[in-house]
Amino acid sequence: MAIEPVKHVTLLAPRSSVEGLTGWVQQLSVLHVADAGGLIDDDAESVSGFEKPSVPTEEADGHIRRLRRTSEIFGDFDALESPFIEMIIALPSRVSLKEREEILSEFDYQPVYEEARGLEEECKKHQARVERLREEYGRLEFFRLLPFEPEDIHSLTRSRVWVGSLMEDKWEALRTSEEAGELLGLTELRRIKRRVDVCVVALNEDAEAGGKILRAHQFDELQVPRYEENSRVERMDRITEEIAASHKESKRCREGIKNLARDAKKIDVLLAYWEAERAKAGARNSTLSSNRITVLTGFIRERDVESFRAGLAEKFPSVSDIYRRPEPDDNVPVDITNSRIMKPLRFLVDLFGRPDYFGFDPTPYLAFSFLVFFGMCFGDVVYGFALAALGYLLARKARPYESLHNLCMLFCYAGVFTMIIGLLMGSWASDLWRPEYLGEGNLLYRIQKHTAVVDPIDRAVLLLVVSIGIGVVNQFYGIILKGYALIRKGLIWDAVFDAGLWFLVLPGFLIAFSSLFFDIPPALLRLGFVLMIAGAIGLILTQGREAEGFAGKFGAGLISIYGIMGSYGCVTFLSDILSYSRLIALGLTTTIVGMAFNIIAGLVREAPMAGAVLFVVVLLLGHTFNFMVSMLAAFVHPARLIFLEFFNRFYEAGGEKFTPLSLSTKSLIVEQ
Repeated sequence: MAIEPVKHVTLLAPRSSVEGLTGWVQQLSVLHVADAGGLIDDDAESVSGFEKPSVPTEEADGHIRRLRRTSEIFGDFDALESPFIEMIIALPSRVSLKEREEILSEFDYQPVYEEARGLEEECKKHQARVERLREEYGRLEFFRLLPFEPEDIHSLTRSRVWVGSLMEDKWEALRTSEEAGELLGLTELRRIKRRVDVCVVALNEDAEAGGKILRAHQFDELQVPRYEENSRVERMDRITEEIAASHKESKRCREGIKNLARDAKKIDVLLAYWEAERAKAGARNSTLSSNRITVLTGFIRERDVESFRAGLAEKFPSVSDIYRRPEPDDNVPVDITNSRIMKPLRFLVDLFGRPDYFGFDPTPYLAFSFLVFFGMCFGDVVYGFALAALGYLLARKARPYESLHNLCMLFCYAGVFTMIIGLLMGSWASDLWRPEYLGEGNLLYRIQKHTAVVDPIDRAVLLLVVSIGIGVVNQFYGIILKGYALIRKGLIWDAVFDAGLWFLVLPGFLIAFSSLFFDIPPALLRLGFVLMIAGAIGLILTQGREAEGFAGKFGAGLISIYGIMGSYGCVTFLSDILSYSRLIALGLTTTIVGMAFNIIAGLVREAPMAGAVLFVVVLLLGHTFNFMVSMLAAFVHPARLIFLEFFNRFYEAGGEKFTPLSLSTKSLIVEQ
């Protein structure tokens, strides 16, 4: 399990053969194409005449835009029938090379695109019409609150009527206003949230003054509709019919889009084809060309070099290939190879970022820590079994999709560690094993009595100390890995200064700090101060070695002990180890919430007739909720401890993922 060794390759090809060469490389899917422009110095006379080609991508971009829009329409209208696992996460389609060629030669997507766009526009028009009709219907429904019809309002000759709404506080002010009381007749119709619907009446000679009063109270007037031929009730009936007709037409459009979606896989194949074409054009634009020669560069895994050279010699004998080992200045893509057991843990590394090519793969070094942290946060036998089983079943379904398969297996592993921690903590759906829930001498009770080592509720302080102790160990582990990373790069003295000296300072600091809370033997306390002072002197002399001048070096070294500068720091160390207290905090939260649901289930069991059924229902719903919420926390917080309190000690991310030029894309895997 390590970073896959690669070689830098330079291909010198006749300009006439570059298109065929690029296509062959893409089909082979072993070469990560790099920009050849960095190989030469533009001022060098020996390379005058070389230039970057400009292969157009407008055609591919146009096809990609239309094909993506077609797929989006299918998705927007729920026209795709997906298996359960694809409802959780988007999975790429799979197609054989033969099937791909058949689709490319036989299927024309343009009519599907145009018809889908037309149906989408038609459906949106019907939906917009339904919204307008519903809005009108709502306005007409408002007039049911009045003792007269809208037609009656328009027929009035001696009075003015307003209908509308205003805020509750404005309504109270209006209702209690003496001026409004003299000029206006006020009627409250209904209250919705904090707004009041009202009807206001005034004589024509008082209409202007009444309107000013209403505007001053922020009255929102509702326009009274006019119906020359139909009454309000007749119009509402007509609106109901029109809404039903629009729904029918909208359904017809949806059915049409659903029928078109039968070609969704073909659309995916064409989309992937044009994405691959654009990638191939990008690869050609990364080359350098003269009148006769094209230079193509990239990186290839060492295990693929022999077969690549053999195929190149057979297919393109006029092409020369040059290989060399990567250099520190190269932007080397990273491909990680792990054993079958360790592969699922690589998800965490990819989540944070690939390592530098000249570093090392941290997957095996974080595996045990993360799984233990997860188990401590989630620790329950029943929850762990459910998580392990669910992860394993989903992993079997996702086997063709490596990334998703690894994620599911990661949760399966986490479930196993959750079960182990749960056994030690005696947690079976929290305290469901108690006799008051499952009866005297039940199986869970007997198992719990033989496997439980510590009760997390009774011994919470002890577990807090254990959590902090785990933090201390993990921090020193990270410092060891930092030294290992520096030694791998040949920086022996840097490893001594930036890692080794902390093994003097931090143990001494821990001893001295602990004396504030515990009685420390004098001899041990003196040893702690000696270690801390000796290490601190070494850090002051070495941590500012890159600063300029004696004062700069001394100042940088001095403040590095605190943790502002330098490779680490005492305050950083203290805050980091305290962060590990969240392990027991989250574990206790999971247990206590589960206990609360058990208590509720025990109470409802006393209900007559349906007590047993309610007991089971509350347990299932309550523990399902606790399972989902606690599982999310149990993943996020250990990941945070790994990424922030562990990786920062030694890990250098930023490596580019090894992505060979290929016919496959994120949305489609071409099986050759």
